[in-house]
Amino acid sequence: MVMPWLPWVIALVALLVLVAAATGAGATLADRLRGGRGRSVPPRRVANSAALLSSPVLRDRLRRRRVLHAGLGAALVVALAAAAMLAGRPVERSVRNESLASRDIVLCLDISTSMVTTDSKILDTFTELLDTFEGERVALVAWNSTAQTIVPLTDDYELLREQFNEIADVLDFLPVRGNPALERYYATFPGTLSDDVDGSSLAGDGLASCTLAFDHQVEDRSRSIILATDNQILDPFDEQIYSVSEAADLAQEESIRLFSLFGADPELADPDVSGKDVDEAREDLREITTSHDGRFYEVDDADTAGQIVQELEADQLDELAGNTQVRTTDIPERAAAWLAVVVLALLAVTAWRRA
Repeated sequence: MVMPWLPWVIALVALLVLVAAATGAGATLADRLRGGRGRSVPPRRVANSAALLSSPVLRDRLRRRRVLHAGLGAALVVALAAAAMLAGRPVERSVRNESLASRDIVLCLDISTSMVTTDSKILDTFTELLDTFEGERVALVAWNSTAQTIVPLTDDYELLREQFNEIADVLDFLPVRGNPALERYYATFPGTLSDDVDGSSLAGDGLASCTLAFDHQVEDRSRSIILATDNQILDPFDEQIYSVSEAADLAQEESIRLFSLFGADPELADPDVSGKDVDEAREDLREITTSHDGRFYEVDDADTAGQIVQELEADQLDELAGNTQVRTTDIPERAAAWLAVVVLALLAVTAWRRA
C-alpha cells in the first residue's frame, strides 16, 4: 500500500468508538456537550407486561431483530475495512527487466512411442515454465526419427498452452498394436516419421534440428534448448546423422544453452534394442549435458520448472544487473468489490425495512 498505516488508524478509531458506545462514555460526553440537558430517563416499569414479554411471537421478533442488528454491525465493519483498504491505496509491486524478453527458448520434445506415458508430465512442466515468462519467445519442436515444428518462436503463450493440451490429449494412450489411438498419433505428428529412416527416437538428430529453430542468429538474444527425452535411441542401421554428443557440440558452437529434461517409462524401454537400460540412458544424457556446460534435470523432480527458470535468469544476470525496473500497479478491485457488495446489501436491507 502507498499508505499502509491508514487502515490501522481507521480501525483504531472505529475500535475506540465501539468501546465508547459499549461503556456509555459516548452518551456521557454528549450530555456534557449539551450542558447536562437530555440526560437519559431511568427506565419505567409497566404493569401487567409479563405476559407480553413471555410471548413466543415477541421473543421470536426480538431474536430476529438482534440477529439483523448483529448482521448490520458486521456489514458495517466489513464496509469500514474495505473503505480503509481503498483509502490506503493497495498496490502490487513487481520486479521486471525488459532484457528478459530477448530470450528465445525452444522446447525440444521426444514424442516416440516409448515416451507417450511420460510426455504428459513433461508438458505439465513446460506449462509451468510458460507461467513464468513475460515477453520471451518460445517454440515447440517435436521429433522422433525426424523433427516437426509444432509452434515456431512466438510470445503467444495462449497458443502454446492450447498446443500443449492438444498434444497431451493425443499422447494419452498405450502404444500397443491395434489401439485406434495410434492413427490419431500418426495423423498429429506426420513430420516426425520418415519412410526413408529405419529408426526411432533419434535424439541426436532431434537436438540438431532444434538448434535450427532459432530465427535470429545474433548475439544480443539469449538462446536455450530444453531437450526432453528418455535417450532410448533405436538406430539399428546407424542412420542417425548426429550423435547426441555431436548435436550438443553444434548447440555449444551456436552459443545455445542446453537444458536436458530426462523422463522414462521402464515398462516401455527396450534395452535389447536401444542398448541402454533406463539408468544407463539417464547417466549418458547427464554426462553429455554437463560436459557441454548444460543443466540436467529429471521430470519427476517436483521443482524442475523452478530450477530451470532460475538457471535461465542466472544466464543473463550480469547483463541485467543495471536494467531492473520496479513496477507499481494499483489493485483496488478486491476492496472496491467488497465495499460495493456491502453498501448494496445495506441499501437493500434499508429498503426492505422501510417497505
